[in-house]
Amino acid sequence: MIKWMLSFDDLVSKTRPAWLWVGQIAVAVLGVHLAADRLDDHVVRLLTATGFAWPEPAWPLTVATWLAVLLELGVVVWVVWTLLRAGAPQVYHWRGWLDRISVQAVLVAFAWLPIALAGAWVVGMAVEDWFAYWFPIAARPAGWAAALLVAARISVTGWWSNVRATPTPRRWSDGWPWAAPVILMALLAIRHGLPLWGWL
Repeated sequence: MIKWMLSFDDLVSKTRPAWLWVGQIAVAVLGVHLAADRLDDHVVRLLTATGFAWPEPAWPLTVATWLAVLLELGVVVWVVWTLLRAGAPQVYHWRGWLDRISVQAVLVAFAWLPIALAGAWVVGMAVEDWFAYWFPIAARPAGWAAALLVAARISVTGWWSNVRATPTPRRWSDGWPWAAPVILMALLAIRHGLPLWGWL
């Protein structure tokens, strides 16, 4: 039994980088999904406010939903692509990061973190909902604890390692096709995915 436990512990230790990588993707995808879920609400309001005579009343919702889904898929691809590219030697000073500056580097530095933090908040809300059913008095503390743990262990560390491992770009405009959807999702994540606005 002890031999089996030691073997399992050795396996977990060796595969930890892979599990961390999967966790970073999962948390960022959750953040993107939360942002996209809010995006369609905003788009529906904009489409209905135009006063356009839609052939069917449900068309604004359909258009908004498909737009949100397509943008969500696009930003998820960006998240995975970003992690796959983050294999360069890490920099240890901001000047080293500036030597690798590009549109993609700026997007990773300023958009990846709010998206990943929104994903941590999604995990916290899920834990709170689960505790609310079985142990209501502990629901909120458990949700906050889970969100903070995921944020500290996965969201922030993933963002920091990605920033430091930004690869040297071929040109400064690398990543520009992703800029608009990624910035949009990051702004929505900040607005709807971070528990800040109730305190302001």
